[in-house]
Amino acid sequence: MTLKPHSFASRLTRWITLTVLLTMTAVSLLILHLVTEAMMDETQARFHGIINIVDSKVEGVLSSVEVAAGNNVNAIEKALSRGDDIQIVLAEELKLNPHVVGCGVGFIPNYFPEEGRWYEPYAVRRGNGNIEVSQIGSEYHDYLKSDWYINAMKRNQGYWSDPYYDSEGGCTMMCTYAHPVYTEDGVLVGAFGSDISLEWLTKQLVEIEKKSETYGWLKVNRINEEVRPYSFIISRTGEYVVHPETFRVLAGNMVNEAKHTDTDIDDKLAHKMIHGETGYMTLDIDGRECIVFYSPLKRTEWSMAIVVPRVLILMPAYFLSTMVLVLMLIGLIIVFFVSRVAVRRIAKPLGILAASADEVAKGHFDTPLPVLEHDDEISHLRDSFEKMQTSLADYIEKLKESAAQKASYESELNIARDIQMSMLPKIFPPYPERKDVDLYAQVLPAKAVGGDLYDFKIRDEHLFFCVGDVSGKGVPAALVMAVTSALFRSLSEKEDNPARIMKALNKAISTRNESLMFVTLFVGNLDLRTGTMQYCNAGHTPPALSSNLGTGYLPCDANVPIGIMPGVEYTLQVADVKPGTTIFLYTDGLSEAENEKYDLYGDGRIMETLKETIGQTPERIVSRMKSSVREFTGDAEQNDDLTMLAVQYYVK
Repeated sequence: MTLKPHSFASRLTRWITLTVLLTMTAVSLLILHLVTEAMMDETQARFHGIINIVDSKVEGVLSSVEVAAGNNVNAIEKALSRGDDIQIVLAEELKLNPHVVGCGVGFIPNYFPEEGRWYEPYAVRRGNGNIEVSQIGSEYHDYLKSDWYINAMKRNQGYWSDPYYDSEGGCTMMCTYAHPVYTEDGVLVGAFGSDISLEWLTKQLVEIEKKSETYGWLKVNRINEEVRPYSFIISRTGEYVVHPETFRVLAGNMVNEAKHTDTDIDDKLAHKMIHGETGYMTLDIDGRECIVFYSPLKRTEWSMAIVVPRVLILMPAYFLSTMVLVLMLIGLIIVFFVSRVAVRRIAKPLGILAASADEVAKGHFDTPLPVLEHDDEISHLRDSFEKMQTSLADYIEKLKESAAQKASYESELNIARDIQMSMLPKIFPPYPERKDVDLYAQVLPAKAVGGDLYDFKIRDEHLFFCVGDVSGKGVPAALVMAVTSALFRSLSEKEDNPARIMKALNKAISTRNESLMFVTLFVGNLDLRTGTMQYCNAGHTPPALSSNLGTGYLPCDANVPIGIMPGVEYTLQVADVKPGTTIFLYTDGLSEAENEKYDLYGDGRIMETLKETIGQTPERIVSRMKSSVREFTGDAEQNDDLTMLAVQYYVK
């Protein structure tokens, strides 16, 4: 089954869409990050502003209470000198101060002996607006141990106490501003206290939260109660002064609660708040991630915090990101379809050009190419393809001509090879009727034609034979080989002396040898009646002798190869060949055969193989030598012509 390839237009459209998608995703993430940071900055400023509003409200109330307390202290001190009724003075002063729910004076023990040890006249405003005055000091209500009394007497100045619940006087949660009371003689006789209820502070927080119901675009009253923000105030010791969970007020301590949690983040928050720091922290409160904004109320050394669920702060950012995502998807769909149409139109010429290329690939070089309207890269590609089409057609024609010439050349080489091989003796055994001599030879050219030669003939009971190697390879070497072989056959018809045969060959080859080719040659004349062998060597590898007596090389004089220079005198040598001896002649294509590691076959392996074939026929010797060389060279390419001739002499 052939799969239909994806079109260029489809792939390009997908890449454009993917690029736009990645870009839009990066932009949307950047927008989300920037909006989140902006929302955090705006929210921090917003809620710290709320705390500042509360601080200003508290500042105003406390300031008015402090001023009023100062006036009341003066009135009480004057009443002491005149002997006025202190309770009546307290009632009058309470009427003039609406923020104060109660006020009283705690005198030093037994200051008024008739009143006993504890004397604390106290005026309180009840819920119906009536003012009640009474003496509330007793051993059960020992004001002498109260925080406000002790610190006012000790500090000798005004002092705001920590929140507490007064069960005898105001019967509510309150905070007292205490001031020392002196006689005209400057004797410290007691402390005056103005009490304010914490209910007004709770009401202030509720009013401020109602005015701040909108967070971004979202209304608080539309939100589940669990994600509604809330606020609380702690004292300088960590006690809750105001908290939406009323059971915590004056009963819970933020520092103590933080020590019993599994994390130290709440402990850090409590530490920062009781030390009057400003900032915000992220906390996990009841399994919900919240942002806690905190800042001190400087007048009282208290600290206020507003707890806002993080989701409430980030909802505008999430909403904006959602809108951006929707718009991005819509834009992406538009980009996809617009790109699809545009890219298909632009890529249409490429499809036509590809179809034309397929026809050219099938061999239809005259296939017309499309005409393009625009001068762009596709048009340049079309022009380049047209030039390639023309060049390819010309190349094919030239290739056909070259192939025809090569076929003709190979045919001529085959003919030359046949002619060359026909010049060499190739019928073996050549003299089956003779019992005194046996021969076998083989040529393995490195190319179609080679430059090695061998030849032999019997005349007048003498065996004339030769083995030669023409320098070079191919047709030139084959021509010199043919000439040398023909001259040897002609000269050996009349001349018995191998040295004179060699001299005549050298003269003939040297004449007009402009290519400076030469031939290494060995010529021998074996008297089959006596075993006497005359021979002459012209730079060739000496023949090897093998018999039951052993193996070795025939001693040869150093004569120059034929064809180098005319007039060279060659030496004649004589040797007695024992019956049963094999004369093995070869060219350097045998000894210099290389394997894949460029190791040479060498004379040592030649001798080892000859020892293995002692007593065997010349054909068997040559065949074994050839297989041994092939085993050694393996897959390595033959780099030189290889010729072997084995002559075996017997007694008649």
